[in-house]
Amino acid sequence: MTADEQHYLGHRQRLRERILKNPQEAEAYELLELLLGYVHKRSDTKPLAKELLKHFGSVWGVLNAHPTELETIKGFGESSKIFFILLREIVARYFIEPIKDKKSVTLDEIAMLARCRLDGLCHEEIWVALLDNNNRLLSFDKVHAGTMDAAFCSPKMIAEIAITKKATALILIHNHPGGVTKASWADRETTLHIQKVMNLMGIRFLDHLIIADGKVISLANNHLLDENEIIFNDNDKSIV
Repeated sequence: MTADEQHYLGHRQRLRERILKNPQEAEAYELLELLLGYVHKRSDTKPLAKELLKHFGSVWGVLNAHPTELETIKGFGESSKIFFILLREIVARYFIEPIKDKKSVTLDEIAMLARCRLDGLCHEEIWVALLDNNNRLLSFDKVHAGTMDAAFCSPKMIAEIAITKKATALILIHNHPGGVTKASWADRETTLHIQKVMNLMGIRFLDHLIIADGKVISLANNHLLDENEIIFNDNDKSIV
């Protein structure tokens, strides 16, 4: 072992002990440095940790970055990519699983679930949250994965999923990878069309959420649905 290896391995051990005692006081780069150390066991990971933070701005930005974006950072290879994909999936399930087990969910909880799945994607995806009459979440399903600026879904596609899951209500969700925090005319027209078909089928169309730039936009909150049956309390419908 070289002197340099002895230095950073000793530093890593001291950092590990310090973080175990008080993780809240650790700097963001130190947390990433130690995480990366489990992938790059015999190299100094501090420069890579700092470069990731410089490029993506925060730990949230790093964990939310798409793998193809992460790979543009020098030193971030295939092993690091796999590690971060696993880490993101574990974090997502940490938040998602308790929501799925609740007897009744709020719109804020559906929004959190949606952000866990759709934030950071480089392409558009369409999902549906399917609920019963008591607002219990029956399932959260991907309907379609599209391109960077478009995704397609028809009322038939959504109806088939809703009928299969015996849902009586649904929330439509999709993302804007470009970060535009506003519903387009196409978004509104598609929403109203799906809403009318669901209403004819006796399935309550509760909302359409758009995930963009770390935010959640509710078409119902913005009065962009022609019919909106209020089933959530006003406090529950507040989305940032």
